[in-house]
Amino acid sequence: MPVPMRVLEVVQSLKKGGRTKRFSDTVSGLRNQSNYVLPLCLSKPEKWVNIPDLKIINKQQGINWSLIFQIRRVIRNNKINVIHAHCEFSMLYASIAGVMCGVKTVATFHRSDLSKYKPSLVNSLIQFFVSHYVAVSYDRLTLLTDNLKLPTNKCHVVHGGAVIENKPTSDSIDKVRAELEIPQNQLLLLSIGHLGAIKGHQDTLTALAHLSQESQNIHLYIAGDGSEHEKKQLMVLLDKLQIQKDVTFLGQINNSSQWLEACDIFIQPSIEEAFGLVFVEAGAKAKPVIATSVGGIKEIIIPKVTGILVPPASPEALKHALTLLINSSALRIQYGDNGYQRITENFSLGAMVKKYTEIFNIIVK
Repeated sequence: MPVPMRVLEVVQSLKKGGRTKRFSDTVSGLRNQSNYVLPLCLSKPEKWVNIPDLKIINKQQGINWSLIFQIRRVIRNNKINVIHAHCEFSMLYASIAGVMCGVKTVATFHRSDLSKYKPSLVNSLIQFFVSHYVAVSYDRLTLLTDNLKLPTNKCHVVHGGAVIENKPTSDSIDKVRAELEIPQNQLLLLSIGHLGAIKGHQDTLTALAHLSQESQNIHLYIAGDGSEHEKKQLMVLLDKLQIQKDVTFLGQINNSSQWLEACDIFIQPSIEEAFGLVFVEAGAKAKPVIATSVGGIKEIIIPKVTGILVPPASPEALKHALTLLINSSALRIQYGDNGYQRITENFSLGAMVKKYTEIFNIIVK
């Protein structure tokens, strides 16, 4: 009979992005299976974060070894028997505390930044104290085993998952477009991601500027936030390309599901991406996707089946991909339907939680 799990989920920050979504989904998914789960964040989360019973321990600047003893106290007081940590410093502090309590740690590596997968003192310490390692894609698994030399028998891949609902209908799409005040005849392009250059918005804008829009009512909506410098760079480019009327920056949104249902094409030409949960979410809404052949995206999108993959930093290739999908509603429907089937079969939230449960059960005996 399986040992009941009492899981400490640890993350160093909770900001908009795939890591926060996976953290929140893992907590709720494990709880739905009647496990005891204590979520712990090592900094004050953003105001919109809503994770029941979230515990906060504020990490101070620099080396903060007192955190180890604070986390150890949490482990003991809550009779934790498995620790799941997300990203470097939460892995380091939580796994050391775990060793002191005789509790093993599973560490999930989320980073898109390739420098995080290079040998370092922190990564060496993580290898010493952590029991099992999770990559969010097979692409990142290769970095763990080749770059960091982590043992292959202790490395796993757990893809992110989405909640799978009924496939949108023309009536449901019309309804949500009306709620968002989107003209029914407008062809809606959508991107969702922070405004840093790594998400490739600059390439989408450049591609859009070179499209012939004489007979098309095309509009690009970009959801996400960024630094003032990142916003200014995109606004300067927008002015230079003279496509202000064709682009709307939505800022940070909390209704991404509605926007995904409303859009005709999801486009995000990331320069690098560890996994790309937003592409799973687009597929779950039966949307054709234009993306780049980098990182974990290659494991989600099947070229010419569920979407189109182009090289990163290639506005010309983006233009051709957009032209193809803009001019063929039949192809958009075909790719969207194929994407919905693929996500339903391979990238459900339930599948993600099931995989984590299997890994946790390896170390909880």
